[in-house]
Amino acid sequence: MFPSAIKVKNVNVYPYANWPGYGVGPALTKVIEGASGVYSVGTLFTNVMYNLSLSGGKELAPLVVHESYVAIGETEYGVPFTSHWVYCLQAGPEPTFGLTINAYYVPFHYVPGSYSTPPYFPIAALTDITVSQLFAPPAIGQKLLIVNGTGNIIATKTGTPHEMGVEVTSGHRVSPLAVGLQGILITGKTKDGHLISFNSLTCTDAGEPAVFLRQLA
Repeated sequence: MFPSAIKVKNVNVYPYANWPGYGVGPALTKVIEGASGVYSVGTLFTNVMYNLSLSGGKELAPLVVHESYVAIGETEYGVPFTSHWVYCLQAGPEPTFGLTINAYYVPFHYVPGSYSTPPYFPIAALTDITVSQLFAPPAIGQKLLIVNGTGNIIATKTGTPHEMGVEVTSGHRVSPLAVGLQGILITGKTKDGHLISFNSLTCTDAGEPAVFLRQLA
């Protein structure tokens, strides 16, 4: 499905906290106030993609790329909205946020019997690829693996459903790759200049190209 985009205004952005809903909730301080832009939601195979592009807001605190945020505001018609939590993909005067969720998410500790890369085909080219590994809870943080990469969004030719992921054909490898690395987060830019992100990926091939696929049950 093509993304459904709506214009939004009076948008405030807050750090996202995964609060279970009991006790005293976290105190969240706005990082952006009074922005406007476009919020879009779309689907591709089993993936749901969220994207938020903003401008014109007052930055109250620095945004951190790959950190998670939530936006609260109203549509151009004055209807209140709250975004899904999203990653910051680009900071600055015109920040961009995004998230791709797969309907078949598997917890981080899931360890299949073996890892292999089935036949796949490219869907869309990506540039400015950054590959990171998020540390497993309760640890906090992430490790950069690849920067300034190029590659493609891919889908496997076999399987029900087909797996989605990214192949990285070039780039500077900051840290060693290994087959089986989980909790992989990848951001990149399409040929149209749109930023896109994939999370919860597993490295299934650490060679050239490196291949990362969605963790499926």
